[in-house]
Amino acid sequence: MRPYLSIQFTQNSIFSQKESTAMELYPLIMAPSFRHGQETPWGGCALKERFHKNIPDETTGESLEISALPGCETHAANGSYSGRSLGEILACWGEQLTGSSGTAFPLLLKLLDAEQPLSVQVHPDDAYAGIHEGKPGKSEAWVILDAEPGAKLVYGIDTRGKDFRSVVASGKLEECLHWVPARPGDVFYIPAGTVHALGPGIRCYEIQQSSDVTYRLWDWGRTGKNGRPRELHISRALDVSVPGIPVGPVRESEIPASDKAAKLLVNDPHFRLFSVDLSGSYSLPSGRMLFLTPESPCEICWDGGSQSVNPFQSVLVPAGMQDVTVSGSGRMLMTRAM
Repeated sequence: MRPYLSIQFTQNSIFSQKESTAMELYPLIMAPSFRHGQETPWGGCALKERFHKNIPDETTGESLEISALPGCETHAANGSYSGRSLGEILACWGEQLTGSSGTAFPLLLKLLDAEQPLSVQVHPDDAYAGIHEGKPGKSEAWVILDAEPGAKLVYGIDTRGKDFRSVVASGKLEECLHWVPARPGDVFYIPAGTVHALGPGIRCYEIQQSSDVTYRLWDWGRTGKNGRPRELHISRALDVSVPGIPVGPVRESEIPASDKAAKLLVNDPHFRLFSVDLSGSYSLPSGRMLFLTPESPCEICWDGGSQSVNPFQSVLVPAGMQDVTVSGSGRMLMTRAM
């Protein structure tokens, strides 16, 4: 097993404006935050065994790789900002970091380990979430990194012509779940309104809007530590669900190679997800914030520095950086903020 990265952090206040302007932008390796235990009763140990993460327990379902969510913020693990939270860095770098004049961090990157099935859930769009939650909505995408033989996931609802509300009211939701095989290399686009759930034995990369708004439709009868079922959100889930079977999934090998190095996997209004073939040196696009997750060791170079990156470490490249290259071999997943 590869050794994992273990980092100790200290609490620091946000930099002053004078201090922030004196520091140059650089690619940030982010140390993850974790959701585990009762938060993710469906999780396991694969985030440690497969991706070399320093997980807190044996039911760890989520490694939040790049996150500004309150209570789940990630911290820089390299350079002069080492130990600083993403929120602190955003306050210092602002538009130079995100490429947007807004004050909110727009995206969230996770690695997921589903040892047991996740709850059947759905996310609202920005309009509904803004009115009812005071937050952004959530569209997301999955790239299957690893899956046990026969693994499946829920991808849409087939009501066979019946009204979805009446199906749920009659207790027959499970009969309408649309299951599809999950194979390494599959790409699933999950816009707001899509009913979905990972099945057991799947590890995946997830890119999403920076939002924690999730409505559970069904949780397989699981109970929490108190012996009671976890909360469901039937009314709002029904409000936002779009019954039907989405087109897909898409296999990366089936996508036309219009670019010799980078294949566009998902094009969402909030993000674009690419698969990059690192055969030598790849010049990163500029002008937008980038998330990089290589599957093999690589090196990032820029004017004034370089940084080695281990497999499945996640890197945040600020929008204000120019002339950044990545050298290595194998696949790198790259998300570009819009």
